[in-house]
Amino acid sequence: MIELREACFSYDGRSRMLDDVTLGVAPGERVVVLGLNGSGKSTLGRLCNASLFATAGAVVVDGVAARPESALEVARLVGMVRQDPRDQVVSSLVADEVAFGPRNLGLPRDEVRERVDEALGTCGISGLRERMTTELSGGQQQLLALAGVLAMRPRYLVLDEVCAQLDGTARRRVRALVDELVERGLGVLEVAHDAAAVFGAARVVVLEAGRVAWSGEPRAFFASEAALKAAGLGSDPMARAWADAAMTGYEIGPRADVEGLAAYLCSRGDEPRPRRGELCPGSGAHRLTLSDVCVAARAPERAILDRVSLDAPGSLTLLLGATGSGKTTTARVAAGVLDPDAGSATLDGAPVRAGAVGLAFQRPDDQLLADTVLDDIAYAPRMAGLGEDEALARARSAAGALGVGEGLFDRSPFELSGGQARRVALAGVVAARQGAVVLDEPTAGLDAPSRGLLHDVVADLVARGVAVVVVTHDAGEWLDEARAVVLLAGGCVVARATGAEAAADPALFERAGLVPPPEVRLRAALAKGAADA
Repeated sequence: MIELREACFSYDGRSRMLDDVTLGVAPGERVVVLGLNGSGKSTLGRLCNASLFATAGAVVVDGVAARPESALEVARLVGMVRQDPRDQVVSSLVADEVAFGPRNLGLPRDEVRERVDEALGTCGISGLRERMTTELSGGQQQLLALAGVLAMRPRYLVLDEVCAQLDGTARRRVRALVDELVERGLGVLEVAHDAAAVFGAARVVVLEAGRVAWSGEPRAFFASEAALKAAGLGSDPMARAWADAAMTGYEIGPRADVEGLAAYLCSRGDEPRPRRGELCPGSGAHRLTLSDVCVAARAPERAILDRVSLDAPGSLTLLLGATGSGKTTTARVAAGVLDPDAGSATLDGAPVRAGAVGLAFQRPDDQLLADTVLDDIAYAPRMAGLGEDEALARARSAAGALGVGEGLFDRSPFELSGGQARRVALAGVVAARQGAVVLDEPTAGLDAPSRGLLHDVVADLVARGVAVVVVTHDAGEWLDEARAVVLLAGGCVVARATGAEAAADPALFERAGLVPPPEVRLRAALAKGAADA
């Protein structure tokens, strides 16, 4: 059993990131930890596998106290998949990455090969075994990181936002895999922001400012306004729908049964709370256009772009697709950081050059570079030739809009939580005030309040005529605000729709090999229920 006994942790020796945390994870159970960005969730996970050590209290795993002298033993017992997979991928080839841990255990070659085959197959990425790890999409790298940990055959698993960069199909696969591992007796501690993670958990723990603010079963969580608020899910649309139903008698089951929820709402004549409407562009809107863009394959089976066209006229455009479909490649072409082999990218009719279009990378650390948070956000305005006062004013304004408080301004951006780092990276893009921005998975790792702030920022950009392209696996929360939706599969555009059309059509997502978002499924089920009534 993983036991935290009044565990405390401080990074600087003064303020506590974790304060008197007591909880346990038994074999064969999954415990979900929720909380706002910076509440200590990732730090808690790192204590469990001896990546960090408690500064007070104790962490004990199957009777072994987590201390520097026992760190290797604890790490063998508790595998961890981190928030950013590239933090733990060390090899060039996929197969070598999965074999890295077993080889370091000194296992025979045949057993190493067996473990590699098993782990790759379990994670559904056997076809990637000979690929370079640097060529994989973010979602594929996350599955690779999970496979590498499973090849070590740990007794416990810590999952830190493991589904954040995955598409719906991969999320289902991971969820099914985790359920199977739990049934086999593996204990799982899952750090999450998504209400979907709560279903089927043995227990939910909510952290607030490093302390346990609430703990209980999933049904009690959805029925508690205090727990929802502390977890940052009080305003999350799907969490709100589940909670409103639970508070009026709906029975929360082991799975997120969207169709069952719809049937319950129809039986009561209830509807989900209203969402935002389509964003309206302001006057003098900028136009970002991709015309018949092609990017040739540079490695076997690598996702390429084949005559991809996109028109974003000063509004919100969503670019959707399964992991590896070419979304990030398209984003790089649109931002001018990758030259296409054919076709063109233009902004207001002129060829896009590097720096003309703002780009928020899928991985925040790829664009954070300054010594302090404020300097990082002010970097683009300074490079644009603005005076120091104006550059700092823009940086402070963008930081405020995205909830980056002044208390973080003098911190290193590399010391922040994953969600905080993403908000800083996004603020840097906003501070540049370009005519078009491309946001690649901007909500990954963000809590619900931070996602709400991001939606406000995007609405403001569109109102000022900025062309905004959002690349996302979290399509459900953006559809009502989007004017256009473009779906990719295998590097090709396979469907186009307005946001309103996509929000009501699950088949559109299935055409691109995607699992329809729960918001879309709920809306479709409610419409069917109303028609059948």
